[in-house]
Amino acid sequence: MSLTAAEQETSSATRIRHGIARYRAWTRHSDADLAAVVGAVQQLQTARMRDTHADSLASATHAPITEFFLSEIYTGLDLNELAREIERALPVAVRMLPDSVMRTAAFAVECNALTGELDEAVAADLLAHGITAPDSAQLIASYRRLQQREARNQQIDLLRELGLGLDRYVRSRLITATFKMAARPARMAGLAGLYDFMAKGFAVMKPMSSVADFLDLFIARESRILDRLDAGHPDPFCPRDSA
Repeated sequence: MSLTAAEQETSSATRIRHGIARYRAWTRHSDADLAAVVGAVQQLQTARMRDTHADSLASATHAPITEFFLSEIYTGLDLNELAREIERALPVAVRMLPDSVMRTAAFAVECNALTGELDEAVAADLLAHGITAPDSAQLIASYRRLQQREARNQQIDLLRELGLGLDRYVRSRLITATFKMAARPARMAGLAGLYDFMAKGFAVMKPMSSVADFLDLFIARESRILDRLDAGHPDPFCPRDSA
């Protein structure tokens, strides 16, 4: 049975609130040592991803969306500011923004929250082994100790849903027009962070005929790295399309 519009809105809002609650529960908020190692882990992971997807970053067609995925989704979504916005004005957002936009925002918040949890688990594992300034080999060893494959598959699924959602909605003239009309009232309601994030996503998708080819390439490469980690490959971060 399909959900009513009100039920869909409630579902979207609930998912966003749940993602924010997960962010609030990150241990690093009260543990400076853990926070420092999380930062080191994220730097290593970002460098690895920029190498893995270097050709996409160099492509005139794929560079904007690749940068959006690596910078805005992985480390760029400011959940601290967004948390304050949502706690203050989520009911306004539900009334003001199309539910299709709210559902996609929920995927973004959930993905960012999960990514933060995965990074924190890796950082905690490294600290437990006395490592505060990890290198790539130590990062790989931690991945294998933690066996996070199921959660990382979920992370990839959320990235796909987010990308396809943004792509689908930017193709709708009605949703695009409604979203643009909401710009001023959204900012007046204190929802600038959420609105601007979604606007960036729409902007990088709009020039592309379809985002599916990019997503297939991006996700295939990330999944291949997970396969290599599981298989004990000596260099799971090896060049993009090698075996």
